[in-house]
Amino acid sequence: MSTQRITMRNFRQNWVLFALLLPTVLGVATFAYIPSFEAIRHSFYNWDGAFTEEFVGLDNVRRILGDLTLWTPLILGGLLSGLSALLEKPKVQVILRRLGAVLLALAVLRLALDARTLPPGTTMPGTLTMLALTVLCIVLSFKLEPGSFKRNVAVLGSYLLPFLGGIGYLVAVRRTGDWVLWTSFRLIFILIVANLFKMWPSIFTAVCIHRLKSDRSQYLYRVLFVVPMIIPQMVGLLIWKFFYDPNMGVLNKLLISSGLDRYLIWLDKWVLHLGVFTDPFKPAWLGDPALIISSLVFWGFPWVGVVGVLIYLSGLQNIGSDVYEAAEIDGITWWGKFWRIELPLIMTQVRLNLIMMIIGTFQAYGFQYVLLGAEGGPQNKGLTPGLYMFYQAFQEQNYGYACAIGLILFFIILILTIINQRYVRVKK
Repeated sequence: MSTQRITMRNFRQNWVLFALLLPTVLGVATFAYIPSFEAIRHSFYNWDGAFTEEFVGLDNVRRILGDLTLWTPLILGGLLSGLSALLEKPKVQVILRRLGAVLLALAVLRLALDARTLPPGTTMPGTLTMLALTVLCIVLSFKLEPGSFKRNVAVLGSYLLPFLGGIGYLVAVRRTGDWVLWTSFRLIFILIVANLFKMWPSIFTAVCIHRLKSDRSQYLYRVLFVVPMIIPQMVGLLIWKFFYDPNMGVLNKLLISSGLDRYLIWLDKWVLHLGVFTDPFKPAWLGDPALIISSLVFWGFPWVGVVGVLIYLSGLQNIGSDVYEAAEIDGITWWGKFWRIELPLIMTQVRLNLIMMIIGTFQAYGFQYVLLGAEGGPQNKGLTPGLYMFYQAFQEQNYGYACAIGLILFFIILILTIINQRYVRVKK
């Protein structure tokens, strides 16, 4: 049965469909798009949320980025490189990518010349190496054929190397812009790397449930994984806050009862030299700057996400039994079934969870706020960009500046999503 396209001629016969969609469209526009456009508009204002609303132009952006002459070619080059991934015309892709590569090369050259004016010993190591690798990637992006794997790697490198290197130079050397905001991205990248490893327990759990021969057992485990979803997230965060309590927390009691506290004290004394594991053993996991990051990484152990397990199970259930029968005839081991059959066939779900994980990590601030407070704990060790945006809006009443931070986060998440869509391929 072929679908009929709705045109102005047959609109009268199909107006009911538009009438049914109209409440949804109005609801999305009212509660999603209009607030988003208002946030973009107020990012150019000095706004306290109530009385003061003064147009300041790019002042909020300058406070965040600092020297715009250093940032402009980096941002424009990155946007052109990312925009080329959205287009389908090869010629336009080549033009945008090459133009973006040239802008990024000019940005790195500008950074290298700027480094010469700084006092000796203050330049970031590896500036010349970063420039050489960038030039190499740009040359490869001009020489290699469009659409090839090598070209994709070259274009990705010509975007990432100068952009990340330039940001590292601006933040670590010049300390331009909002230093507190840019240092908060260090925790984000640590959490993203940690979350990449945290995805595997959910995958393994889904595979184990899928391989159960009894349908009743599979149903029972699926129900058991759905039950924790009824517990409010705030309750779970408060439980983890009690778990880390230095006096009555479960973690310290477990380490003392198992004797692991002795090993941690010895390790701290002779290897780590942190001064946090001492006798008596009462480390403040959320109160000591040296332990905050490790506590946030350990949060959620054993890292079996309920939603993740259900998503992977939905993908595994689409694998036919004939595939497993053919694998058994070929003598493939249990690990071979996972690596050659199950993992490749659920890569669509893995890719979806990867995108949602990156976006969620950049946007998340709730569990840091509950565990550490609005300032991210001592020395802002647990501060994330989302939490800093919350702090500026609701603690400092700088709503316009918070909107500008949100706009910067939007572009960063957009670029990372484009890279994920373009380079994380799923073979059908």
